[in-house]
Amino acid sequence: MGRVFSNGPLKDFVINPFTDSVSGSTQISVMSPFVTRVDDLIEAAKSGKRVDLLVGLNSTTSPAALSKAHQQHGIQVRYYAHHRFHAKVYLFDTAAIIGSSNLTDAGLMYNREATIVLNDGDDAEDIVDLRAIFEELWDAAPILTDDVLKRFAEAHQRFSSAADEKIAGFVGEVAPPNVNIDSQTKKPSRVFLEDLRRQISDYRKAFVEVSGVLEEDNLHRAELMPLGGANQANRFLSWVRSTYATGDSWEKVPVRSQEERRGVIVAMGQKWTAPDSDRVSEAYIAGVKHVQDTFSSVTAIDEATKEELTEGLVSLHAFGEQYRFVKKEVTLPIAFWNDNDDVHKVKKTLKYLLYGGGDFVVRLYDVLYGRSLKLRLFGLSCSLELFGTIKPEEFPPINQRIVKGLKYIGFDVRGA
Repeated sequence: MGRVFSNGPLKDFVINPFTDSVSGSTQISVMSPFVTRVDDLIEAAKSGKRVDLLVGLNSTTSPAALSKAHQQHGIQVRYYAHHRFHAKVYLFDTAAIIGSSNLTDAGLMYNREATIVLNDGDDAEDIVDLRAIFEELWDAAPILTDDVLKRFAEAHQRFSSAADEKIAGFVGEVAPPNVNIDSQTKKPSRVFLEDLRRQISDYRKAFVEVSGVLEEDNLHRAELMPLGGANQANRFLSWVRSTYATGDSWEKVPVRSQEERRGVIVAMGQKWTAPDSDRVSEAYIAGVKHVQDTFSSVTAIDEATKEELTEGLVSLHAFGEQYRFVKKEVTLPIAFWNDNDDVHKVKKTLKYLLYGGGDFVVRLYDVLYGRSLKLRLFGLSCSLELFGTIKPEEFPPINQRIVKGLKYIGFDVRGA
């Protein structure tokens, strides 16, 4: 039977079952319109747990708290920006919390609430129903992006505490589905886009964590310093793949906590920085610079010859990996131009990917699946490595080697 908590005179604080359940679970799903307290979820994610957080963008939710959760590897944030989003549901491995408590200090400790804790057993069917409600609302909600978070922070600062409708209008109103909506079924394109967005978000958070540890502990190769921190981390992870994550060994490594991952990165980084551990050739450095020069601007792409475009693409490690899809008697560049014989289209696609307006993930999706932009022998890994080499401040240079290195360190990321 469920037990009621109310933050009342009996000291039946909601925070107690909440923290106990977070501590004892491997998967945590939280739905709360108001969010100001995220440290418990961040610590859970750092320990290797998976967290899904569905929030409301309004005058009460804290942009700073949301930013911390958004940046943490292991936490996926989705949102609604509409007054109809009102449910408060906390789901754990074998328990659920439901009632009036928001994910705030007030909701968990200070306000008088009416919240019930359900456990597997007598309450199992009710927990299943709550999971179904969560999944319905989660699937219909968009993933929080850097751009939406930036607009939310700006709106939060501009408008008064009673201006939820103005905030929703500024961010972009998103209402939860209900019986008045004709169709609650997502279009396949939306499903693919949201799935891609989550994958890309996981890559970025994992790569940034690695790069941060290398920088904090001053683990770098002197010869790579001119290429910047992102290419340092890229080279390190490539070395991890070739030195440790050989064959399919990267598939067998368990997900590790953030503290455990840090220990692994530091230990490997110390070996990587030894003079003879990773012989960085001049050709590697020249290749990175060649990519940066060839695709440095819209003008550079427009003025590049077919041969220069080819040399730039061949300098990408991910592009070279496409050899396995080419008949042995044909070289990769020849196969690429045979399949993509319109130089204008190739330039159009690369300019759109690198310099088009709006959301990068939407542009990436268009390049991978859009009929007018899609290129043969230029898939997800090529797109991410190229973009990350040109714009590492927006997204790091990622390819399959890097993803396998991340997985070997203990990150929960999907293959590129």
